[in-house]
Amino acid sequence: MTRKLERQPLRILIVTHAPLLPEHGAAQVAINLGQAFEDLGHEVTLWSPQPVPSEIKQWNQSRYMRKKLQSYLETQDTFNVIDCPPIFITKSFEKKSIVVSRHVQPDLLYILSTLKIDRDASWKNFLSFPVRLLISISDAISIVFGWYIADYIFCLGTHELEWMTKWFPALRGKLSAYYNAISENEQGSLKKIRADRSLEQLPHIRFLWIGRWVRHKGIRELESFISSWLLNSPQDSFTIAGCGNCETSKSLLRLKKIEQVSIVPSFDRTTLLELLNSHNIGLFCSQVEGWGLCLNEMLESGMPVFATNTGGVSDLKRSLNERIFAFPPNAQSINEVTSQSTFDDTYYNYFSWDSIAKSYLEKIFD
Repeated sequence: MTRKLERQPLRILIVTHAPLLPEHGAAQVAINLGQAFEDLGHEVTLWSPQPVPSEIKQWNQSRYMRKKLQSYLETQDTFNVIDCPPIFITKSFEKKSIVVSRHVQPDLLYILSTLKIDRDASWKNFLSFPVRLLISISDAISIVFGWYIADYIFCLGTHELEWMTKWFPALRGKLSAYYNAISENEQGSLKKIRADRSLEQLPHIRFLWIGRWVRHKGIRELESFISSWLLNSPQDSFTIAGCGNCETSKSLLRLKKIEQVSIVPSFDRTTLLELLNSHNIGLFCSQVEGWGLCLNEMLESGMPVFATNTGGVSDLKRSLNERIFAFPPNAQSINEVTSQSTFDDTYYNYFSWDSIAKSYLEKIFD
């Protein structure tokens, strides 16, 4: 059935499970998407169930947030579109609005990754496994239930879309993909960094890795690469940024002892621009990833990136294939990136919030 609501301003509710602060990736996506919809003339409400009271136990947090959203909706006029993580979607949403289950990460794969016990795990991690397993099963059931209720399912990138199509063929008619992007202001700042960057005849390489220090981000693979690379190239250096408190991780403590490794536990957006400007080559080694916005940030700053084929890598390669190489690097592949290649500006036709918002609405109202 063809819908005609796109010809008039829409009331759109965007729900995120994260606090509504730009330093949280899921919230950053919601904020940027909401602003793009407003620029197109629509009325947008951003909503989060955060903060969750400290007395709410972990096993009950998802249920608490679902109930909080339902209570909120009961106080509001009807929205034309409810954009929501699948874990929050319930039968009460049906027939009230167009319901979009929009992903910010591959939820089921993340759940599986959290159940794996790392070699550096504490005894507490081992002992908590039965509880984590029960929570994971409950969350997985809620997520799949939400998918079947939703009118549309927007996967973050074609990598996840292909996975969903393979494992949930019954949902194929609801599935499509959307992309991730940086805000317009930050894209302007990164253009300036890119214009001044040169990769020719580097005296030494300054590698940059950005991310939380968790298993699915490929931290084992990164640690192995750093150790092997420095054996042959001790003049090079590595920065690990946004990883959190290194005192809580044995692997980070090991890396902290290496002279050529700098650890930045956290940073603000101004510091991010400084990090991008002061490093030559980006590293992205996630094993499971929603998108990896650091990919956009490093690429738009003019930095070549060595990346595993996950998250947004395959989509970004369509525009910037000459800037993305297979992780881990080797001496030959490093030599290939030292010559400057052009940045294809058609990239912005896909990876800007204006184009993402327009594509989103076209998929609902085609």
